[in-house]
Amino acid sequence: MTVFGRLLAYAERLPRVAALFLCLVLFSGVGAIDVLIGSEALFWVFYAAPIVFATWVFGRAGGLLFSAAATIVWTLSDQDASGVAWTDWVLWWNVAVRFAFFAMLVLILAALKHALGEERRLARVDALTGVPNARLFFERAQLELRRAQRTGEPLTVAMLDVDGLKGVNDRHGHAEGDALLDAVAAAWMRALRATDLIARLGGDEFAVLLPDTSAKAALVALQEGRGGTLLAFRDRGWPASLSIGAVTYLGGEADVEGLLRHADALMYEVKSNGKDGVRTAVLGGGDEAPVRSQGSRTGRIVAT
Repeated sequence: MTVFGRLLAYAERLPRVAALFLCLVLFSGVGAIDVLIGSEALFWVFYAAPIVFATWVFGRAGGLLFSAAATIVWTLSDQDASGVAWTDWVLWWNVAVRFAFFAMLVLILAALKHALGEERRLARVDALTGVPNARLFFERAQLELRRAQRTGEPLTVAMLDVDGLKGVNDRHGHAEGDALLDAVAAAWMRALRATDLIARLGGDEFAVLLPDTSAKAALVALQEGRGGTLLAFRDRGWPASLSIGAVTYLGGEADVEGLLRHADALMYEVKSNGKDGVRTAVLGGGDEAPVRSQGSRTGRIVAT
C-alpha cells in the first residue's frame, strides 16, 4: 500500500469529529496561504488535499461542500489582482469552471472508493447466496477461537452438506439447484443469532460458527436451522436433506482448520449412516454430558 493509501486508511479509522477537525485545519492552512500569496503564485492545486480527505471520509456530500468552500476562497484570493468586476460574466464563468474541476475530482474519488468497497465486500461474500464465503468465515473463526481461548467460553463449529443437490440439478436444472442453495442460506440466516455466522465454503457445503455456545445449546440451534431448511425443501418439492457435523471447543490447543476437519468427519459419519441427521462432539475440558440428536425422517438417534 502506498503512503497516500495508508493515510486514507488511517483517516477512515479516525472518529468523525477528529476527521472533521483535521480536514478543517488542512483546508484553513491551504486557504490562508492562498490568500497571502494572492495570484502571484499558483497554489490552488493544494485545495485537492482537504477535498480528497473530506470525500474519502465523509463521502460525496462532504467533498462537494469543501469543493464549494475551496472555490470561494480561491476566487476571493484572486479577485483583487484580476480586476474583474463581480458583475462580469467572466468571473462567474471562472467560478463555475473551478467548482466543476473540484466536483469532478470528488465524483471520481467517490466512485473509486465505492468500487474498492464492493471489491472488498465481494471478496468475502458468496456471489450466489449472499452469505460470507470461506475467506470471511476463516477470518471470523480465527478471531472467535482466540477469544474462546482467552475467555474460556465454548465455541461451536459445524459443517453442513446438502444431501440430494445433484438429483435436483439433474431433474430440474442448475437454476433450481442454485435456488436450493439460496434457500439453505436464507433459512439459516433466519435461524441464527446476529453474532453467529453461516458461510458457504463451496459447492453444497456450508459452515456455521456459533460463538459462546455450548454443545447442548448448539444442538438446539442446529436443529432449528435444519428444521427451517427441511421445511423450505418440502415447500418447493426438493428431495433433499442436510447432514450436519458439529464440534464444540472447550479449551486446549486447537486451530480453525482442525475444528473444521473434526466437524467434517462427523458430518461424513452422518452421510455414511443414511444421511439426514446431526452428529456432535466436544473437544477440550469440561463436564458437559453427551449430546444426542435425532434425524427427522428416519427416526434414528445419532449420539456423540
